[in-house]
Amino acid sequence: MSQPRPTPVSSSHTPEDAPSQPGAGPPDPSVSALSVKATRQFLPLIVVCSLTLLGLCAGLTAGARALLGSFRLIEADAMGQKATQLYHAFDSDLQQLNISNRDYAEWDDTADYLLSGNPKYIAANFVRETLSGLHVDIAWIVAADGHDVYSCYLDRASGRIISPAPNALLQSLRPFLAQDQHLALLAPADRLVRTPAGLASVAAMEIRRTDRTAPTGAIMLFARLIGRQEIQRIQTTSRLPVSVTYLTGGADKLAGLPAAVRDWLAIPYPSPRTLVLASDEHQITGYTVLRTIDNLPAAFLSTPAARDIFALGYRTTWYFLVGLLALFIVSGAAVAWLLLRLRRTLAAQREVEVRYQSVVLQLQEAIVLVDPSSWRILEANRIVMTALDCTAAELPGYCVQDIFPDISSEILEVAARDLTRRVIESRARRSHGRWSDVEVAVTAIEIPGRRLLTLVGHDVSHRREAEDLERSNRRKLLQLAQHDALTRLPNRMYLHAKLPRILKKAAVGNRLLALVYLDIDHFKNINDSRGHGCGDQLLQVIAGRLRAAVSGHNLVARMGGDEFVVVAPLLSGAEAAEHLAALLLTAIRAPLVLVGEPVSVTASLGIAMHPHNGLDIETLLKHADIALYQAKEAGRDCYRFFSQNMDIRVSEQVALEQSLRHAIGTDQLFMNYQPIIELRTGRMHSLEALMRWRHPEIGMIAPSQFIPVAEKSGLIVELGQVALRQVLAQLREWIDAKVPIVPIAVNVSPLQFDRSDFAALVVQYAREAGVDPSWLRFEITESALMKEPQKLIGTLKTLRSLGSQILIDDFGTGYSSLSYLNQMPVNTLKIDRAFVRDIGTDTPHQPIINAVIDMARTLHLSTVAEGVETAAQAALLQDLGCDFGQGFFYSKPVSARHCLALLLELQCELPLTDTMLVRAVSSG
Repeated sequence: MSQPRPTPVSSSHTPEDAPSQPGAGPPDPSVSALSVKATRQFLPLIVVCSLTLLGLCAGLTAGARALLGSFRLIEADAMGQKATQLYHAFDSDLQQLNISNRDYAEWDDTADYLLSGNPKYIAANFVRETLSGLHVDIAWIVAADGHDVYSCYLDRASGRIISPAPNALLQSLRPFLAQDQHLALLAPADRLVRTPAGLASVAAMEIRRTDRTAPTGAIMLFARLIGRQEIQRIQTTSRLPVSVTYLTGGADKLAGLPAAVRDWLAIPYPSPRTLVLASDEHQITGYTVLRTIDNLPAAFLSTPAARDIFALGYRTTWYFLVGLLALFIVSGAAVAWLLLRLRRTLAAQREVEVRYQSVVLQLQEAIVLVDPSSWRILEANRIVMTALDCTAAELPGYCVQDIFPDISSEILEVAARDLTRRVIESRARRSHGRWSDVEVAVTAIEIPGRRLLTLVGHDVSHRREAEDLERSNRRKLLQLAQHDALTRLPNRMYLHAKLPRILKKAAVGNRLLALVYLDIDHFKNINDSRGHGCGDQLLQVIAGRLRAAVSGHNLVARMGGDEFVVVAPLLSGAEAAEHLAALLLTAIRAPLVLVGEPVSVTASLGIAMHPHNGLDIETLLKHADIALYQAKEAGRDCYRFFSQNMDIRVSEQVALEQSLRHAIGTDQLFMNYQPIIELRTGRMHSLEALMRWRHPEIGMIAPSQFIPVAEKSGLIVELGQVALRQVLAQLREWIDAKVPIVPIAVNVSPLQFDRSDFAALVVQYAREAGVDPSWLRFEITESALMKEPQKLIGTLKTLRSLGSQILIDDFGTGYSSLSYLNQMPVNTLKIDRAFVRDIGTDTPHQPIINAVIDMARTLHLSTVAEGVETAAQAALLQDLGCDFGQGFFYSKPVSARHCLALLLELQCELPLTDTMLVRAVSSG
């Protein structure tokens, strides 16, 4: 690599050695001149050191203040904890008053005393020893009607019990007789009142029996005066020196307090419970306020402590400052010495580098003369000096690599030793920082007393640029061919080129490899609703997340559209593949923002393992795609591993789909019809058209087999058109034969609404058949209706305007929104057979049916029960208010020829009994 261009300084250019001006005398240096020179030389260093010292002093001052402030905060926090500890010790001491009050209030003897008034209870429990042991100063029992049952006051000074207690004392305790829930929830330390005897804590509870039954309405009240004994217990519990100050002396009492304490007590509730105040540099005090039930300050507890933490911080700060100052002085002296030494060294190097001599100036080739002992440039032509931006005097400061950086010293040593001419390719420096490619001829020459090397560089930049351009174009073409332009991920071509080598390494290493086929769920909805720009942005985000979710040796490729492939070699087992799949699903599920709106997407994954599920790329991709299909079948947002039965099932479905394609437009597909009976009259109300498929080789194929295949392949749209045409043709045939007809219901798939103007098709086919569309009814499943209700409302209203009716099929199995149901132009709800099957037995389905019928009646909709198989079911449905029934109890789906006999029975205007149904079917 090239070295930084030095700036040689020749001794002939220094001011000290410059020739004198004409008429001036020879230089006569003096002490003053030397002083000025020295001052100028060290002035920058002095300024830097001074500014650094000032900055250090300012920083040390700020740091010392911050450090002392930290110690003050620690000291205040510790003192605040001690003040809080006083409050907790006070509260814990008063907690025993609550316990004693509860024990006496929930005691059978107390309840019995209320009933009997037995004086033995008072003599046994309210004596000096008992009250002193409980630390109770006032005991008061008040009946439910408010009259005093018993009260007493223990005079601590004389040890005498005064009963009844003085009325002035009792009046101050009366607020607790109301059993206010707010007072009951207060902590014992907050249930304080002022009494004539002093500050007191109160506990009151309703009297009831020990098992907490039979509440009497009477109140048991205990009160404890806050005196010297309580303060001593607090001091013992908290292990802190404690003093109490009662705020009962008026303004004179407050005037003797510190101003900060007075301001603290004057803050309205809720105010801080504790206060920390430093009296001086040696003592700090923590205060805890005690408030009455009216939230007024009644007293405060205080605990003093020595300011040991602040003293420690003060000493630590001074030691820190002194240490830093000493370190700075020592370090500054060392740095100053090193700077001076470095300055003298650089000056010596600049003096050594000053040499020059002319070289050939006119040639365009770069020509240099080099000293083989140091590889320094002795002479060079103007091309070289322009490139190096130097003068001839500065050339010795450069070596060969400064102008030809790719020529190593080893090559030069060989050329100098063998005295042979060598041609070497290298880069050459040009003016303005440019570089060119050259062929350098290296030749050793002998001059008297020494050996030199001559290097002549011939510019071959144009030829090299052409070669580089060709290589670059090849790389770009390969990059474009093997990488996706949108996501920058490898594409299918790259995968097919890279994966065989990966599979070979996996087989040699006897390790598992997982190929994960990934498809974004409902990606089409993003493109349709937000535009392809948002879809492309989503693909870029997903690509980045997939790349970030896998390790570096895994391969992520985009196969096209919204499909990606992740190849994970070197797996230890299936568990690692499951972990990888879970990571990918989690990465994709994370919310993202597209065009300022939050979006959440999911994906389905299919996994094929090498070597269990295939040994080559085509087999693995095929099996992973099959597993992906099964993941979508399982509800999406999940993953599935390939298994052999999947391959068989997919093959069968593919064969069935191909057969179905050939069957469309042939007589293999035909319609059967099942009657819908009015439960009240027993007459046939309408028919439902059901498609059947008679395969020429297999025979009858159940709709449960071919309808799902048609839905997934999109053939359901063509099947729906075939069904509509056949139903209209059958109606036309019956009308021409003067057969009394009834409306026929046709099942409609959601794809028919998405992929065509369904209402326009109905109008067209009905006009071609010459049938009024009012004879048609259309059944839509509940789940399809609720999927995108807003898109369907317009089409359904158009069908209603044609006279057709709309039925919701399989009602009760989806998640209908009542608000949407009320807006939908719907006529009838068809109750799913799953609810009808067990009706009349001990199942929860009957209330559901009842609720559906009531809701339909409220919305002015009719109801049809599917799957009616017994007379009992029909009778019960009629009792529940269901309008129509459909099922094997009335008739199985029959052909148009058999259905003709049922229609002819309508001329009789009689209910269709079992006998008529059998006769009609058999007569056909």
